[in-house]
Amino acid sequence: MFQHGKQVQEKKVNCGKCDVLILRATFDKTGGFCMPCFMELNNGLRPTELDALKEKGLFEYFNRWNIFVKNGVPKIKRNLSVIDKLNHYLPVINASISGYLRFGKGSFDGHKNSELLVELKVSSEGELLEFLSEVERFNNELMNVTKK
Repeated sequence: MFQHGKQVQEKKVNCGKCDVLILRATFDKTGGFCMPCFMELNNGLRPTELDALKEKGLFEYFNRWNIFVKNGVPKIKRNLSVIDKLNHYLPVINASISGYLRFGKGSFDGHKNSELLVELKVSSEGELLEFLSEVERFNNELMNVTKK
């Protein structure tokens, strides 16, 4: 900040979590946290990303999806056909959903996700039916909420 040709040092305050000194503007924007602490508490989101999710009504979906992803895929028997499909389809589905929720745009294609999930459910022989049905329900909810 400048005042009458001199640089004026902005007063810093302590982060509410880690106690590091931060600019007052950051403190105000994040509710009292440094940016790393804020992002750690908010699944890696910056304040503007968090505000955008809330504004679009997608914040709950973002949190639910992150919990789902953190829980991971259940263990399955050594069915190489199913494992191969999981390794190909789940990253596509995750990228579609996560990318849309994180950035509010991108390649979310709920119909394509549904097709992949149906194929996975058929080939899984029931081993992953509950897990895949949960992903499918989430995908359908997100498709419904994002319809224009």
